[in-house]
Amino acid sequence: MLLLACFSSQATTTLSSTEQKQQHQREIFVEAESLAYNPQSAEYQRLVAQLVDYPLLPYVQLKALMNNINRKNGPQIEAFLEKYKGTPLDRSLRKAWLQYLAKSQRKAEFLTAYTNTGNAELACKNIEFRLSDPSEREVALTEVPRLWIVGNSQPKACDYVFREWKKAGLLTKDMVWQRLVLAATRGKHTLIPYLKKLLPENERYLADLWLSVRRDASYVSRGSRFPHKQVSKETQILIYGLKRLAFSDPDLALKSWYALEKRFAFSAPQRKEMTERFAIALAVADHSQAELWLDKASADSTDIELFRWHLAHVLRLGNWQHALELIEAAPPGIAQDLAFQYWLGRTYEQLKAGDLAQQTFNKLANQRHYYGFMASGKLAKQPSLHDKTLSFSPEQLAEVANMPQAKRAYEFLQLDRSLSARREWYDLQQGLNEQQSLMAAVLADSWKWHDQAIFTFARVGYLDDLERRFPIAFDETLINSANKNHVDPAWAFAIVRRESSFMPDANSHAGARGLMQLMPGTANYLAKKKVGSSSLFDPEQNVEYGTQYMRYLMDKMDNNPVLATASYNAGWRKVLDWLPERDAVPMDIWVETIPYKETRNYVKAVMAYKQIYAQRLGQPSQVFRELVDMQIAPIQQ
Repeated sequence: MLLLACFSSQATTTLSSTEQKQQHQREIFVEAESLAYNPQSAEYQRLVAQLVDYPLLPYVQLKALMNNINRKNGPQIEAFLEKYKGTPLDRSLRKAWLQYLAKSQRKAEFLTAYTNTGNAELACKNIEFRLSDPSEREVALTEVPRLWIVGNSQPKACDYVFREWKKAGLLTKDMVWQRLVLAATRGKHTLIPYLKKLLPENERYLADLWLSVRRDASYVSRGSRFPHKQVSKETQILIYGLKRLAFSDPDLALKSWYALEKRFAFSAPQRKEMTERFAIALAVADHSQAELWLDKASADSTDIELFRWHLAHVLRLGNWQHALELIEAAPPGIAQDLAFQYWLGRTYEQLKAGDLAQQTFNKLANQRHYYGFMASGKLAKQPSLHDKTLSFSPEQLAEVANMPQAKRAYEFLQLDRSLSARREWYDLQQGLNEQQSLMAAVLADSWKWHDQAIFTFARVGYLDDLERRFPIAFDETLINSANKNHVDPAWAFAIVRRESSFMPDANSHAGARGLMQLMPGTANYLAKKKVGSSSLFDPEQNVEYGTQYMRYLMDKMDNNPVLATASYNAGWRKVLDWLPERDAVPMDIWVETIPYKETRNYVKAVMAYKQIYAQRLGQPSQVFRELVDMQIAPIQQ
């Protein structure tokens, strides 16, 4: 079978014959799908007969059933659902079948077919049908809270169930409060006026407070707006607002906190939470009170993010002795973190303890990681990649390749239906042990399905097969476009690896598309014309615009690859805001104090990936030797 072609020693003619048959079956499959609206037709039956041994035959059958959901086909539908229960073949048909049964008021059949699919409408219908059975009613009502206590509105199909539940006296004011908190903090704040009506009259003002603070965190700055009636609930609202305000307006947040803590008895956990929040927010803002709050928060905390910001703040101040004291006083689990070990070496270096610095860097340089590569740069050594290609037997690989989900995923890839392929792939992985998962990763790589190979290796935790985890994929396109736009090819590979893991159809919630996750607006700007959004899923166009954008950012950032990388993630205007106002600072300290965690981690990852790709491409690989001496200076625009 083609799935194992690259590992097989069979004759080329046999492989060619097998592939010809599979290609012919793919064409028949597509044609049969188009006729599935009438599965009784002679032509449909003729085509299906040629797909008996084709992995995607069940999808033709699925489409035929989806197009013909009725009582007559019930036995066929139920048999299909039983056969493929819990698989991607089950979900869409089960939902459609349950909706049909619900609309037809066929309660017994609905309850037999029902499984929890995460669909609220069907879950409510399931409870509704069970409410009519006296022996089921009590148990069914106990399932309502999980559907009602959510931060958004539920479908109208739930209205009857909710009414019956309320009539039974099972809705409590605590449940209303829980839902109100969810709506205010993480859900639809437009739900708050409805929930206000369900609160006891003496608590309805709390809904107004939630709505005001959700809309504008600075509302907490006027303590008189909080009447000190339901104190524990008022403080919950205040903490929510103060935590947001600490980052948007630290000075106002501090002023408000000092005033509010005189009026309200905040609990010990709330005080600890706010102390840590202020410490990090003030450190991010490089505020004059940051050190005071960091010292206070670190005294009884084991939060690594807090310690990381405390150290970053001290490094920004250039207080190396204090940095050493912080690292030595940190809990063991934090002190041994790679970042803290690197900064331990740097503090030794700055405090003229050269032998200790070299010992620390030598130990760290064995790590294939940003900080390990930085340590190698400090020692002027070639970074250690620890590349270890996974070994396996043909039998181990064949075991996974012959699983039905793997066969279906492969066929969907050949048909350029990547979403369906991924659904089958995820279903496959649910039943694999660790060794089989590794074989799945190898299999995906052999299909040039690089993103799934990368994700699967990461999920299992096998990180040493660099050839498969850092593939030289789309190499002609990437290298040609990088050279054309005068950017380092290793850097271009690193950006793609971080942005999409080589997934051509990657599409983020924000609208970024393709291999290099370009926003349509960015492509339009670079092209000086309207670029079709779908064209950004084409690897060649995406990479061309992506490498143009990299060149654009390098020009904006004085040809500094670290700043250009940060700009690729956060935007160049934001990066300009983060630059020092006067004196240059060492690159490693600047990276450590990037306010956005996502961008901070992004820069570290891309620089590490750039080093790996430089070595994999056979380029001069002095990436980190240059970085350890780099200074980040102000840029005039």
